[in-house]
Amino acid sequence: MKNKEFDSVQTIRSIRDKNYEETKELTRNELLERYKKRGKEAMKKLRKSSKNSEVTD
Repeated sequence: MKNKEFDSVQTIRSIRDKNYEETKELTRNELLERYKKRGKEAMKKLRKSSKNSEVTD
């Protein structure tokens, strides 16, 4: 077996665990609003980093 510098399975697991802990007590509506907000933030970041963006809402 190779020595791994980066364990992708462990990384994904830790991201999922963190997301679960942050959202486990949210209602469906709160969760939906969280995803909408994060999506809008991601779109802003994408537009800002791309000079010739064709991304639309």
